[in-house]
Amino acid sequence: MIYFPYFRGRQFDLQALKAIAQQHILPPNLIPIIEPVRDIKALPQTVAAFVEHDQPLVIVTNPTVSDYALTQQKLHDWSPWQDNPNLILGHVLGPTTTPEALTPQKGHRTLLIARQYDELVAAQAAGWLDLPTYLLVPPEARIRQLVTRPTVSLFDHAWFPDREQTYANLTDGFFSDDWQRVAATHDQGFSDYTIGGGHYSEHGYPARAVTLHLTYFAGDQLRIHRFVSDDRDDYKHPKEKFFQAVAKLAAWLPDQPAATQTPAARQLAAYHDQHHFPGLGVVKRLSLEHHLQLMAVFLRQNYPVD
Repeated sequence: MIYFPYFRGRQFDLQALKAIAQQHILPPNLIPIIEPVRDIKALPQTVAAFVEHDQPLVIVTNPTVSDYALTQQKLHDWSPWQDNPNLILGHVLGPTTTPEALTPQKGHRTLLIARQYDELVAAQAAGWLDLPTYLLVPPEARIRQLVTRPTVSLFDHAWFPDREQTYANLTDGFFSDDWQRVAATHDQGFSDYTIGGGHYSEHGYPARAVTLHLTYFAGDQLRIHRFVSDDRDDYKHPKEKFFQAVAKLAAWLPDQPAATQTPAARQLAAYHDQHHFPGLGVVKRLSLEHHLQLMAVFLRQNYPVD
């Protein structure tokens, strides 16, 4: 049972991953995937942190959601670590994919991301789908009928409100129980875009409310709780809106099980007592750290690796 949380290489994603690597808490069956989207210093720093702490990490070598792949001369290159066995080279299936890129070298692993059904049909006919160590595909019935080998299903569990709604309309909800399906189908594992969602925007977009997102376990379900500021009329005053949201988190967290009270969640709650606004980037980083800390404990307790 392997969990592959999928991250786009934004600044706060990479900061969260680097911090988690330095904490050295991830079990061997929690392997983050980074699809680089920006040529920033945090990318090689994050890769180096995973390698130095002997933890596996997937780097997508041909990212497709930004113009990062089109930049020929990288200022912040991660490739000096590409021969380290802890670094798993990932590939998005496409016209330039070669079987050589998918075939693991001695002591190394590869991962193939195949999102399009037609491309999967062609790769299956060519005998390529059995080459990579891990095959990551969408959770579609026709794909499951096509592919005969064990796979990793990539889900997008994040919910984004439309223009007529806000997160205040759904402050608590189901997030995932993907591991149960994996256990039933004997697949390789499961993957998702964590709390960030699969949609990628180069510049993001403003929000009227400040919302803090925390995942937590209730029985055999992973759920998500959203702490939303009361003020949602305009795009102003993010600091004041943060204090409204974090006050709700600080009141909620002490009543939760110990596993939910991760170091990252406690740090977020502490900002309420300190009356300190760290910036929304730090808030996003800590929310991601919390999710990884929570899942690390869950996998160690329920799916330990010898």
